[in-house]
Amino acid sequence: YKCNICPYTSRIVANFLRHLRIHTGEKPYYCDLCSKYFSDPSSFKRHKYVISVGGIYRCTLCNYSTVYAGNMPKHIRTHTGERPYECKICLKKFSDRSSWTRHVRVKHSRRPFQCLECGKAFTQKANLQRHMRIHTGELPFPCKVCNKRFRQQSNLTQHQRTHASTKPFLCNYCGKGFRFKGDMLRHTRIHTGERPFKCNICQKSFRQSSHLNHHKITHLRGRKYICKLCGYCTANKGHMECHKVKHTGERPFQCSMCGKRFSQGSHMRAHHVKHTGERPFPCTVCGKRFSQKSSLNFHMRSIHFYGKYVCLLCSYSTPKASHMRAHHVKHTGERPFQCSVCGKNFSQKSNLNFHVRNHTGERPYGCSICGKRFARLDNMKLHQVKHTGERPYGCPICGKRFAYKSNLNQHRAIVHFGYTKF
Repeated sequence: YKCNICPYTSRIVANFLRHLRIHTGEKPYYCDLCSKYFSDPSSFKRHKYVISVGGIYRCTLCNYSTVYAGNMPKHIRTHTGERPYECKICLKKFSDRSSWTRHVRVKHSRRPFQCLECGKAFTQKANLQRHMRIHTGELPFPCKVCNKRFRQQSNLTQHQRTHASTKPFLCNYCGKGFRFKGDMLRHTRIHTGERPFKCNICQKSFRQSSHLNHHKITHLRGRKYICKLCGYCTANKGHMECHKVKHTGERPFQCSMCGKRFSQGSHMRAHHVKHTGERPFPCTVCGKRFSQKSSLNFHMRSIHFYGKYVCLLCSYSTPKASHMRAHHVKHTGERPFQCSVCGKNFSQKSNLNFHVRNHTGERPYGCSICGKRFARLDNMKLHQVKHTGERPYGCPICGKRFAYKSNLNQHRAIVHFGYTKF
């Protein structure tokens, strides 16, 4: 992928799209607490986490605000004119430490090792030597199995796993092994249904980042309407009008029953059925009606689901043979998987893998917001809702949403089915 504006090139679509934002100024990630925009999701997540922990600091002299306490003294100096950081070489003064550090590094530091091909300079000779391989094409690290050569030792190490018989990364759901952690994480989304990569233009979600990046290219072709505030583009004028209200805060659609206002007509119509009691989506199996299509879909999956494999002992059904094998041991009582450390037996290999981590202390799943680590993926997901405030589990009967599935099940049992809580 080659940039048409500058000489930048990249083999990775994600890096190429991130680079394009330098030219377009696109910052698609918007914080609704401080009205700040971000160009990449990682910066946006860090920003939201800092707000949740420490709040927002506001200048009493102007409208400036920041989530970082350390930024406020630097900003105050723009009012006072104070420049406490002085360069010892040329005596130039600066109002903040980062500007002083950048000045010293650019103007006075020595980078004695310079590439004769492109002029890039390095502080260490080893870094220059690694860089030169880009120009010379040198591949000094050969694979002893297939003789394929690599520019860096790390690339060789990763390649060598393709020859190894061991697969150290195991799926927590079905026990399947993988040589690379990334492959295992992508595989688990088949079980969870997770689609974490969302297009900021059309809101379509994808299981893999590569699928999202290839999809985004389709928006670059024939785009007619471009938002000047964030770079969002679309070929449909109506879509652009709907998008603009995100920036203006305008809510032109009003509920005639209670007066509540909405930015989009579809949101207002979904709200309106709460007053009318209308349930336009009927279940084709049992005839039960729902106010939203998503509630109907959930009902169909949870109540009328029929799988390909059916247990002859209890009529349990599932579309996957691996799930049926795991279910069958509940009837046989078989526990074929034994821990080599303490001798405890398990009915499923995935349960044994979880247990072994109690001995090894391994915690392979890290929270992307606060860094806390977990032995199980589901425990990490339960933890993350504390940061995001997400409520992914909706009641198909009344629409109330919950952060945890256990809370949803308890709600349905007590409120809708009349069970008593003990």
